[in-house]
Amino acid sequence: MQHSQTIALKLNEAKALHDSGSLSATEQKLREVLEIESHHPQANHYLGELMLETNRASESLHYFNAALEANPQEAQYWLSYIEALIKAGQLEDAQLVLSYGRDAGLNAEAVNQLSGLIIMQEASSPDASAKANDFASIPAEGVVDALIGLFAEQRYQALEDRLSLLLTDYPNWLLGWKILSDTLLVQKKDARLAARNALKLNDQDAEAYCYYGLVLKDQGDLAAAAEVFKKAVKLRPDYAAAYNNLGIVSKDMGDIQAAVNYYRQALEIIPDYAACYSNLLFCLSHSDLLSPQALFQAHLEFGRHYEPKLKHLRLQHTNSKRVDRCLNVGFVSADFREHSLANFFEPVLNCLSEFAQIRLYAYFNHAIADKVTQRLRTKFDGFTHVDTLNDIDLAHKIREDHIDILIDLDGHTSGNRLLTFAMKPAPVQISWLGYLATTGLKSMDYYLTDQYMAPAGMLDDQFTETLIRLPANAPFVPYAFAPEVSTLPALHNGYITFGCFNRIEKITAEVVDLWSRVLLAIPTAKILLGAMPQQGSYEHLIQWFSDHAVSSNRLIFRQRSDMQTYLELHREVDICLDTFPSNGVTTTCHAAWMGVPTLCMTGDRLSARGAMAIMCHLGLADFVAETQSDFIGKALNLTDYLGPLAKIRTSLRERFSQSALTQPQKIADSLEANFNAIWQRWCQK
Repeated sequence: MQHSQTIALKLNEAKALHDSGSLSATEQKLREVLEIESHHPQANHYLGELMLETNRASESLHYFNAALEANPQEAQYWLSYIEALIKAGQLEDAQLVLSYGRDAGLNAEAVNQLSGLIIMQEASSPDASAKANDFASIPAEGVVDALIGLFAEQRYQALEDRLSLLLTDYPNWLLGWKILSDTLLVQKKDARLAARNALKLNDQDAEAYCYYGLVLKDQGDLAAAAEVFKKAVKLRPDYAAAYNNLGIVSKDMGDIQAAVNYYRQALEIIPDYAACYSNLLFCLSHSDLLSPQALFQAHLEFGRHYEPKLKHLRLQHTNSKRVDRCLNVGFVSADFREHSLANFFEPVLNCLSEFAQIRLYAYFNHAIADKVTQRLRTKFDGFTHVDTLNDIDLAHKIREDHIDILIDLDGHTSGNRLLTFAMKPAPVQISWLGYLATTGLKSMDYYLTDQYMAPAGMLDDQFTETLIRLPANAPFVPYAFAPEVSTLPALHNGYITFGCFNRIEKITAEVVDLWSRVLLAIPTAKILLGAMPQQGSYEHLIQWFSDHAVSSNRLIFRQRSDMQTYLELHREVDICLDTFPSNGVTTTCHAAWMGVPTLCMTGDRLSARGAMAIMCHLGLADFVAETQSDFIGKALNLTDYLGPLAKIRTSLRERFSQSALTQPQKIADSLEANFNAIWQRWCQK
């Protein structure tokens, strides 16, 4: 305590000295702090800023780096370090750190501004001019300044139009292609041609390969993206962002072991790479590489790594302990938009918004709002965009709003703010919906589930959180314009068509092995896979089936599509086959609404019990297998009796309508009762 008070006193004295203009005395006071605690992030950052202020950019780098290493969750430390690298003329390092920062969650506006600074410096660099002149002439002096001005003003379309004309005249202008690539990427347009042209002119640059790989990934060309990322790490073996990207595309192609290895390589390079750590845990939780207890330990390691570093930022809660007052309940998510989570969350939100004793607050961690966002925000008493806030500032905002119960809806998925939760900004913290596993944080108090997904006593030892069971994990809103249920296709086809609409990364080699045994046992059957990437990248599935003697003429591939087309594809499917250990949840609900039951297996972890829970809610326990042999046996039995299967098809939408899955009020009532109970528990310590 005395140690912390001494440091706080000296930092306040340094601020006062700086305000008075005594820069040398300010520097001396900051150095006194670093003599007490050499890795103190705030003191290192202040000292770095002081050196920038006194034109000592190169000397400042050590201190900005120390601040960032001590607290990589602070966005300003990233920004200051990158700016110092630019001012010191170390543009390659600035670009590298910027790519790390982008992956760590720096907001898009800051990244764009720094990209513009780097481009400007590159443009004025003699090396850049010489390199450009090696290929062809470059535009007249002053043109680049005008382009940078358009970028800074976010006039992206005007910039794109201007560059298109310039690059017609200067096709080998490297900097021009790089600026065009950035401009298209910011607008979420197809940047493949621009990135490829830049790469041709700069084929020894690792970041150029990594950038091109991201463009390919965005277009769904996963195999090509993986090859490009591999070239990036070959050129720069310590390129953590490229290893993380390799992990992502490997996971998306179903190679879970490779993905895990790439994530671990990235973390060896940058141990505090939080976004990559979450990617690793997400990947592990959707595979059977680890036993349930080993998976739990992997999540605990996340908590052990980050919570001690953030503990000093926790403040004592001053919330009123009256148990009968109105409660402030906050929800944190990157998915208050067109996203599967909204299908489950919105109906409960609509009901919760009617409770007089609850005030609702949203913290939306995404830069782009859409029509779903606009619809959801009307149900909250407070709605804040937090994608530009760092973890510490978000924690401050939550405290300022006097949130009593804070709910995470993302877990270890993209855009999560778990590091804010690690600072315990609210007295009671809950995880729900977005991630079917523990967060691994001791600062997370509860996890919401239901009786089928986690029967009492079954999975409690896999969570740091205390499990609370709702009538259903969440309700589901069917698509308003869903097609009518069709007759059973097998009745007129003369053969059974199995189907799966789960994401391609869930279809692992083990899943294909089991499905192949089903297809071999039913020689006339086919299988429709309806969520394939737009640009292919599913050749490995064809090969896996071929390895099990299932020919390609029994495989029907359909690309990911709009909702109407996706639902209409169910008219071609008799029975859906689920993936494991990562189940389909949203897809299982959509299929059931279209009259198609899902044959699935029970699991030993939460992520392996989602489809099973839905089938149990619908009263179709006969579609839940205990083992792989049981799975094959049930498939044979179901296809032998088409009459009962046809009857289930015609009644399934009605079953769904009568289940707890379509009763948001019942779930909301349970939530309110649980909020009151856990708040009373906190008030009574």
